[in-house]
Amino acid sequence: MIEIAIIQMEIRDGAKDHNLRKVLSILKELTFKDSPPDIICLPELFTTGYDLTSVNQLAEPLMGKTLTKIREIIIDNSCVIGTILEKNKDKFYNTAFILGKSGDILGLYRKVHLFSPMLEKEYLTAGTTITPFIIPELQNIKVGLAICYDLRFPELFRKLTLQGAEVIFVPSEFPTPKNDIWKTLLIARAIENQVFIIGTNRVGRGHSDSFFGHSMITDGDSHYILGNLPTVKTCILDFSNLEQIRKSLPLLKDRREELY
Repeated sequence: MIEIAIIQMEIRDGAKDHNLRKVLSILKELTFKDSPPDIICLPELFTTGYDLTSVNQLAEPLMGKTLTKIREIIIDNSCVIGTILEKNKDKFYNTAFILGKSGDILGLYRKVHLFSPMLEKEYLTAGTTITPFIIPELQNIKVGLAICYDLRFPELFRKLTLQGAEVIFVPSEFPTPKNDIWKTLLIARAIENQVFIIGTNRVGRGHSDSFFGHSMITDGDSHYILGNLPTVKTCILDFSNLEQIRKSLPLLKDRREELY
């Protein structure tokens, strides 16, 4: 079993310092407790929002100011998962990271499906790698990463599952009025792969969209859904539940690989 904390927050588009201060304050509250959560989940682009026209000013190296400041707070206490605008040489990415309790980067995933309506294809480069990551300090659990629009591509989630992922985190900025689609996709990805899916969404208004929250933790059989306000929620993931689900319905073993 592991304890996770979801940070469902408002993000001020383009106000990087303001957003980072807010995140650091919440992280201090969570990690300075007697029993801090094992993993803390942040939304997609939690320091910048979708201000991609300013990507040159907002993007940073992976281990830049944002992760360095987070590392100072969470080291020896919690892992953190979220996404930032990453600058790597002359390219920009929407990059998800796993920052371990050790302070090391245990995994990174650059968004492979870029979302045209929010100008990602115009300003960002798509990633090319899909693989899960091991978190040694948490019983070597295998964790998958996906980002928002990726939810509409079930092949990505199946690939992560077949590579051993037990839980897949989906930092997101899923906009209004796609609430029902968001819930349906999260639950469907959990049902068809028999894994935990953790969707962390933003709330509030951005430059051109509003966001409804409703972050969710689901194993396909049961779901916990947050409301539409800024919220910090902790929850226990019991992996014995997945074992029971897979034992009662061995759908992954029943696949016909020779046909598809």
